[in-house]
Amino acid sequence: MEYLLIIAIFLVLLLLGLPVAFSLAMVGAGVLYFFMDPQMANLQVPQVLYNSLNNNLLIAIPAFILTGHIILKSGIGTKAFNVADKWFGHYPGGLAIGTVITCAFFASMSGSSVATVVTLGYIASAEMIKNGYPKRLAYGVIAAAGTLGILIPPSGPMILYGAMTQESVSDLFMAGIIPGILLVLLFIVYILAISTKLPRKEKASMSERIDSLKEIIWVFSIPIIIIGGIYSGIFTVTEAAAVACVVSLFLGIFVYKSVRLKEFFEILKSTASNTGMLSLILASALLFGFSITLIELPQTIQMTFESLEMNKWIILLLVFLLFAILGMFMEVVSVLLIIVPILYPIMGTYGFDLIWFGIFAIIAMEMAAITPPVGLNLFIMMQVSEKQKNKMNILQMSRAAFPFLLLMVLLIVIITILPQLVTWLPEVLDS
Repeated sequence: MEYLLIIAIFLVLLLLGLPVAFSLAMVGAGVLYFFMDPQMANLQVPQVLYNSLNNNLLIAIPAFILTGHIILKSGIGTKAFNVADKWFGHYPGGLAIGTVITCAFFASMSGSSVATVVTLGYIASAEMIKNGYPKRLAYGVIAAAGTLGILIPPSGPMILYGAMTQESVSDLFMAGIIPGILLVLLFIVYILAISTKLPRKEKASMSERIDSLKEIIWVFSIPIIIIGGIYSGIFTVTEAAAVACVVSLFLGIFVYKSVRLKEFFEILKSTASNTGMLSLILASALLFGFSITLIELPQTIQMTFESLEMNKWIILLLVFLLFAILGMFMEVVSVLLIIVPILYPIMGTYGFDLIWFGIFAIIAMEMAAITPPVGLNLFIMMQVSEKQKNKMNILQMSRAAFPFLLLMVLLIVIITILPQLVTWLPEVLDS
């Protein structure tokens, strides 16, 4: 009974409009004070809040956020889209294909879905609409492809998952590569299938293609440093994030000459704001997780499943539905931080690989970014459409992204049938 009461109180606080972080903190602290001696709770609450952020691994998150903001200000997104345009613009749906590939490229540096959508939202959609693409495809593909920012490493949610579960973040990074590539391919195949009647751009010459690559050749150093540095043993994840910051800043100041002192202070301000918000949610969620572990909620859920003698695949389906439903009403980080501490031990008990489960959860959270009523990528693209005088409401934008949502579901089915697509690369590199 107390479990239902805790969940009900949390939902009521959310419905009253209280921010997720404060709702989590109030419920978490309330549980501790109710089930523990008040003096002990007075010690536990600040200790849990402090320990939740006292993790060197978490330094990587603001570092990757900073890298993403520097890249955004450097104008690299525009240059990368121009490259994709030169190489793919002459294919059916070539601009949309180029958008997907550019999003994947940007994702390999920023680790953020929002940063990816913001970077390409105006550039790519304007170019597609100018060339006769329906606005539904133009906006939908950007909203969906922007979610690659949390699946293709480096990924902020992967770092959070690793910090919460003590799983290897480098293994999570490697595990996300093949599913990320598969999702890119699924998007491209779908675009080719629906774009046979769309206008094509004139094919660029090989010299024009090569010249376009020269504009971003230095940018390739960032994902190489991140992934190569980690797996060569030169850097830890945190050190790789710091080096990526330095390299991106060097490129912005000295190579592209687009980041000046004024812009740099704006970048730091945006990074601090994003990091502060994330830290507050993280600390509150881990306090909530500590409190529900204290009252043995995960064990109770597990025993309930066992008493019902449920098949592991039915449980996986229920977990997916839970992610999908919560993702409709809460943003990605909050859902991960609430659900993972509860489900992580349960999924291990039922024999699921826990690196695989991390990728499963992140793909499910990709879907949350384009699911109404609070899908953040949808709202960003709604703002873009309004400023471009092509205003679309939340229902129209959701319909635009829906085919790509189904492709994400298909990806989950694929990695469930073939989990080796997730686990093979980490196992090979670890061996």
